[in-house]
Amino acid sequence: MTQWYYSDNERNRHGPLDGAQMIERHGRGELGPDTLVWRDGLPQWQPWRDLAGELIAETGFSAAPDPAQVLAERVDSVVGTAVADAHERADDAAAAGNPAGTAAPLQDEPQASPAEALRTEPTSANVDDTTSFASTSSAKPSDTYLPARAVDEPDSPYAAPRAGVAEDMSVVLGHEVVYAGFWKRLAAYMIDGLLVTITYYAVNTVLVLGGMVAFGAASGFDSAKWLTSGADSMFILYTVLSYVLMGAISLSYYAGFESSSMQATLGKLAVGIKVVDAQGRRLSRGRAIGRWFAAMLSYLSLYVGYLLIAFTDRKQGLHDMVAKTQVVDRWAYTARPELQNRTLGTVALVILILAGLIWAAVVGVLLVALGFAAFSS
Repeated sequence: MTQWYYSDNERNRHGPLDGAQMIERHGRGELGPDTLVWRDGLPQWQPWRDLAGELIAETGFSAAPDPAQVLAERVDSVVGTAVADAHERADDAAAAGNPAGTAAPLQDEPQASPAEALRTEPTSANVDDTTSFASTSSAKPSDTYLPARAVDEPDSPYAAPRAGVAEDMSVVLGHEVVYAGFWKRLAAYMIDGLLVTITYYAVNTVLVLGGMVAFGAASGFDSAKWLTSGADSMFILYTVLSYVLMGAISLSYYAGFESSSMQATLGKLAVGIKVVDAQGRRLSRGRAIGRWFAAMLSYLSLYVGYLLIAFTDRKQGLHDMVAKTQVVDRWAYTARPELQNRTLGTVALVILILAGLIWAAVVGVLLVALGFAAFSS
């Protein structure tokens, strides 16, 4: 579903909204023809008159004015006002110098329109005037619809909404930081573990099938030779390679995603958290790799290193302490700290419930099997 955003007259951003909500606001008059809007797929904000046709057949908007015509009208207005002021000052000076009113009236010479005069090359007599005017009225056609200055401001509501966790790498300090708790991180770990396992078995299956074909071709596809051609050595080699493959996939997944612009694995993205260093910055590739190796300490400590997340102030595990990292809400250290979620979240809650049901089913099956075995004996 396409998500829409719009900016009101006070530069407050509204959204995300679906198409029906945009149509409703259009009907209430909240979306004018010059209201800046943005949706997925647009590089920058655009006037509502240019996009309303995607949702509404009859928008009731007139065609957008020609930027060149708008510029010409602005020039005519500015130069015309300046000429009128000059005439008024000349009349005042003439009246002051000739109280009797016998001075000849000021005559206007035929002149080209201000827009045409602006398009001509300035002469030596009016270079200064032209320069002065350009410095105060440097309007461009694009300024009519898109204030470039507003787009460049990092906290401006005219900045297009960012997808992902943190495409904007700027770190905003001084606000409250919501740290990711044990249960939310456990839900993310379950998602990541499932993805890594699926990837491992997919790659492993391809390698095993390829190895079997190569080994069979070398032995002439004679099953008797398979058992006498170093099968034990092949099994040991396969076991070692399996562990190496699993580690390579896991390292690439965690270190690659956590040091990317998303700052989070797919599991962490799903539950709305990210990994940063002690100052809230994006992890370097080296620090992300070091964090992955530090996680081995949590494994070797029989998962006690992971349990520390539930008891430390900043919700850090043993590997976080070693690598000097922290796991926080996706909106922490940004310009929108008020969007941080202090609750568990829907995705994390669903994952934990499903995992609990699966665990209960496995334990139930084991208990039934043990009971049946005890009864049979």
